[in-house]
Amino acid sequence: MSDSGTAQAPPSMRDAAQRLGLGTRMGLVADSPNSLPWGALIGLSLLSVILLTVAVTFAVDDQRTVGAWYHSLPLLILAMVPPVILAWILVSRSRNRMSRTWIAWHEGGVVYHKQGFGIHAYAWDRIASVVRHDVKVVEGLVSTTTHQLHVRAADGLSFTVNDDFAGMVPFAEGLTDAFSGARVPQDAARLEAGECLQFGSLDMTLDGVGQEDRHIGWGEVERIDVKHSRVQIHRRGQLRSWLTVPAPGFPNLMVFLTLADALRRSASDR
Repeated sequence: MSDSGTAQAPPSMRDAAQRLGLGTRMGLVADSPNSLPWGALIGLSLLSVILLTVAVTFAVDDQRTVGAWYHSLPLLILAMVPPVILAWILVSRSRNRMSRTWIAWHEGGVVYHKQGFGIHAYAWDRIASVVRHDVKVVEGLVSTTTHQLHVRAADGLSFTVNDDFAGMVPFAEGLTDAFSGARVPQDAARLEAGECLQFGSLDMTLDGVGQEDRHIGWGEVERIDVKHSRVQIHRRGQLRSWLTVPAPGFPNLMVFLTLADALRRSASDR
């Protein structure tokens, strides 16, 4: 079991998983709604004090010299912007503290619980897509990576795990692998039945892969790899990739890569 940190699931989540027969819980994350962006709050507080002090000083001076404080009204309005933003942050965080979120993945599916919104449990075959959206941001010599995992159920409900959840990365990797392992046989059967599978902007059939009016057969595909946050399809005999699409936001990426590799190898063996 790969529960992160000190996250503890409400007993009702365990009961929902048992009723659906999802098996052993393998991972659990919960957000941290009590954490506050102290840097931003302190900065806004200092800016508020400075602007309000300057605005009030000008208003008092205008009242004394020209007998009308309203000449300083634009400055007073500007000085009120940081306090409004500060209040909005505090109110939104206060609301979040009242609605904590837990997400668990089990051998047979996922359980999602947000306080005030009930518990939703899904077997893997009721999950429509799992999407990773990891983005690396480089600023000078410093680079940071933000992580997101979007899960969308067949009934339309979707939920996101991001860096607000302690242990997000290993949780996302485990959930993605488990979902992919369950989904590959299902999608392989759909392909054998003649269906065309959609993976974002790409479509896949037993005959080939492509995008809109650009398609190649599996016998022409040399390899498909993921580099520099891009999914690259390489055609035999070409030095550059034949087609590339962004990897962040690619739905069911591991399922696509697994099926594509099997179809490419099968075509090469013929």
